[in-house]
Amino acid sequence: MASEDVGSVIGQQPMKKQIHFFLLTGWLIPVGVALVFFGRWLTEIVVPTLKGGNFDQLYDLHRVKYLDTTLACVMIAFTWVTIAVFRWARRDINAA
Repeated sequence: MASEDVGSVIGQQPMKKQIHFFLLTGWLIPVGVALVFFGRWLTEIVVPTLKGGNFDQLYDLHRVKYLDTTLACVMIAFTWVTIAVFRWARRDINAA
């Protein structure tokens, strides 16, 4: 039985490391989405406006709330980073 317990612990370690890695770096996903939406806002709304287009008309034409989505993704990423840093700090304090 002892060998089964050791085998199950060893088998769980890579998965646990993957989860910790995802918790520490997963905030990059919402940042990437925010960058895509911000870039689309620049290319589809701001640039045509600078070339003489009507901002309100362009914004209504696309019907996508680029800046709202960007802000939501940035807030998710910031919250994720905050939680990850506090978890990491708590783990280091408890290990010391």
